[in-house]
Amino acid sequence: MRYILCLLALFSLAACSSQSVSLRYQTATSATLSPQAQLEAGLSEVDITPPPGLPKAGFATWAKQGDGFRTRLKARAFFLRNRAGESLLLLQTDLLAGSPLLHAALSERLSKSLGITANNLVITATHTHAAPGGFFADNFYNAHAANAPGFEPTWFNFLLTQLESAALSAYQTRKPSKVALGQRDVWSLTRNRSLGAFLHNPDEHGTADDPARKFSAINPHLSMLRIDQLQDDGRYQPAGAFSSFSIHGTGIPSSSSLYHADIWAYLAVGTARQLQSHYDVAQPLVHGAFEASHADVAPNATPELLGFREARRIGLQLAEQASALFISLDQQLSDDLPLRSALTEVDVLANPQIGNTHLCSPAVGAALAAGAHEHRSPVLWRLPFIHPDQPRTFFTDTCQGGKHWLGTRWLQPLILAQEDFPNRWLIQSVHLGDTAWTFLPFEITVKAGQQIEHAVAQSFGQQRQPLRWQVVSSVANGYTGYVTTAEEYARQYYEGGHTLYGPNTAAFLAQHAQAQSSQLLKHGSYAQLPSAQRYQLAVKHYWPTAQQTRPRQWLSQAHYQDPTTQQEDYWHISWQDADPAALDWHKSMLQIQTRANPQGQWQPLHVAGFPVDDQGFDISVQHLADGIYEARWYNPPFSGTRQYRFYLQAQDPARSLFSEAFPKAAPLTTKDIP
Repeated sequence: MRYILCLLALFSLAACSSQSVSLRYQTATSATLSPQAQLEAGLSEVDITPPPGLPKAGFATWAKQGDGFRTRLKARAFFLRNRAGESLLLLQTDLLAGSPLLHAALSERLSKSLGITANNLVITATHTHAAPGGFFADNFYNAHAANAPGFEPTWFNFLLTQLESAALSAYQTRKPSKVALGQRDVWSLTRNRSLGAFLHNPDEHGTADDPARKFSAINPHLSMLRIDQLQDDGRYQPAGAFSSFSIHGTGIPSSSSLYHADIWAYLAVGTARQLQSHYDVAQPLVHGAFEASHADVAPNATPELLGFREARRIGLQLAEQASALFISLDQQLSDDLPLRSALTEVDVLANPQIGNTHLCSPAVGAALAAGAHEHRSPVLWRLPFIHPDQPRTFFTDTCQGGKHWLGTRWLQPLILAQEDFPNRWLIQSVHLGDTAWTFLPFEITVKAGQQIEHAVAQSFGQQRQPLRWQVVSSVANGYTGYVTTAEEYARQYYEGGHTLYGPNTAAFLAQHAQAQSSQLLKHGSYAQLPSAQRYQLAVKHYWPTAQQTRPRQWLSQAHYQDPTTQQEDYWHISWQDADPAALDWHKSMLQIQTRANPQGQWQPLHVAGFPVDDQGFDISVQHLADGIYEARWYNPPFSGTRQYRFYLQAQDPARSLFSEAFPKAAPLTTKDIP
């Protein structure tokens, strides 16, 4: 995540009102277990695209208010209940990160409706930098992760409602199922963006000026849980997958004002479509992909060409890899899956120590203001102490070591209270079969992830339990900035500057993960949580409320725009409509229809067997101003006399609109008439 902290901006919370939120956890170790004959699983997908007007999180100061969407934001739910009666609900979201507040609120609801306890609920994220912020459990990231500050209660409640809907749908659609776990390595699509810091680890080799070294300094593991469901004819049919990979959601720059899921949209939807075609099934598959240890891993995009074209290329190549992994599991399916889950809340202000490892008081490093590699902050990244790899060489005997404090270590604490930083961390472990998944609320570097994996592996070794492979997931259930190794931290690249709690953070997390995994192996599923939580958050409202009614009508014909080096070609059209608050942005809006010639019948357009609509990759909707909207259809085909039109959908059929046909018809010959 890139973000810039200007000292004047620190006072922005003063413009927000304060709101107290109280929640109660369901803290039982697990629901009453009822053994059953076979594993059950259910899957679902919901839309979490909000209306225009919300600040976007990830690029902070340099982001723009969202004014529409290019690829929709989604949430996907995976419900599992094994033969022993153990349940697990995995949620994947197209958000910057999870939120302990969201986790607590959803856990409270699902404990009543589904009997899901907090340790059995996981909220993961793609870390896209083009979804709204303002739903975190702390004032620090609510203020500074997005381009405008504050906790947005309407957005939070919308998210909570949609995630609950996804969970209920997954539960209600559960069927007897078979599952398989697999992992494969993917190379050439990612690279290390902070190679100098990576190579500072004592077990690494090479030099930062070796242009090829960055491609091997990554976490290449693509990990997957495949799910097949029993059908009425007695056969098992592929239903979907929950997978993890390490790649930053920064394939599209901050200049885009649209909501989108970045590379992850192409990975998730592309995989689902490729598998639906491969297995020739009618029911769409659900693929939820989320972040692993990705903090210093960037997309291998051409820097001058960052945008949707490059995101599409990388995302669809990842989808090919995910599809190949899914297919390779055809013969490994099992009708049971041993599972255990544990969740611990660590209040690091009250308990900053485990064993001999101490955390520092939180502090923002000056290097953070530089921004990450391709997304550097203009001008600022060149300044002394802010520029990467300029650690402090004096007064280094403090807990934060070589970190230059942004605004100095005397002024910063006067402006940023410790209580405003994220200080209640959710640490979660899930054992699926002979694999271990550690979910942490941080962006974790490759080497820090390996350090945590090593600690978890020791717990399995001590209990003499088999461990095939692991996942260490970033930005799950919350957001607390970055985690580097102590050696990487000493170099004070962007990632080290954003490691708020100092150089021992990775060791602290590794010891907690090891202790949690050991207890899980010895005693089974559990939760260690406070019985209730209270959050005092600075609130600001961005969700649109005006609902002026206007006649829905086209304002132009469709026009074609040639491609450029930065953008694909597209058809575009504008129309007038009600204000954004009156439209359902999380429901289907636009579709492309086609006919073979001017005398033919209109039909929905399909490309490669899938409809061209706003559920895919190539339709954008943007609010321009005062109820004026523009739709774009990217990467359109051209085929002789074939024509197309925009279909603007509405729940009330009387409000649906069809545009004029385009391209304009050429004169017909006899052979053109069907």
